[in-house]
Amino acid sequence: MTSDLLVCTPLRVEARALRHLGTDRVLRTGYGRRRSVRAAAGLAGHEFDALAVAGLAGGLDPRLRSGDVVVGTEVAERGATGRCRSHRPEALAAELRGLGLRVWLGPVLTSRRLVLGAARAETARGGALVVDMESEVLAAAASERPWVVVRVVLDTARQPLLGPGSPVRLSRALRRLRATGLPLLRWAEAVAGAGSLDAVRSRRSREVP
Repeated sequence: MTSDLLVCTPLRVEARALRHLGTDRVLRTGYGRRRSVRAAAGLAGHEFDALAVAGLAGGLDPRLRSGDVVVGTEVAERGATGRCRSHRPEALAAELRGLGLRVWLGPVLTSRRLVLGAARAETARGGALVVDMESEVLAAAASERPWVVVRVVLDTARQPLLGPGSPVRLSRALRRLRATGLPLLRWAEAVAGAGSLDAVRSRRSREVP
């Protein structure tokens, strides 16, 4: 498979949110570290110029609220000392802010398990804005190619994952994730000379809201 931009989305609902980018660009990799490791190994069979990891995440920074968009400046695995820096995250953040979204730039942390309750505050002391279970593993698969992580906050300490209003927050977060699609393509154009957006715009215009 050949693609200018490859977008890795762990969950089916995340892949659906970005389906307007085309099946050649969106790859559902599966939930959690184990599936991410397997998917990352399989990326050797894909040809792409730039990689994005996109999906939902849990907010760590108390300033965040559900629906905010976080562009990762770097990713790290929880408990590890090494960090991987993304490529021109500020360019993607600028595109997203142009759509009127609340966008944050900062570190993304990858954990082997869900971070909930009291563990959220403890994890936040490391400085990461959000936590997920896949980004660090998938980003490493980009090798020497440009990569970026964009995560939409689903839950926070004040808005827990299974708390009141969860379905509404999920729906809103997925709409925000969908909105990241064209900005991701523009980011890819900036960092890797990716192709035209015309096909995506044409496909999107035929979709029924």
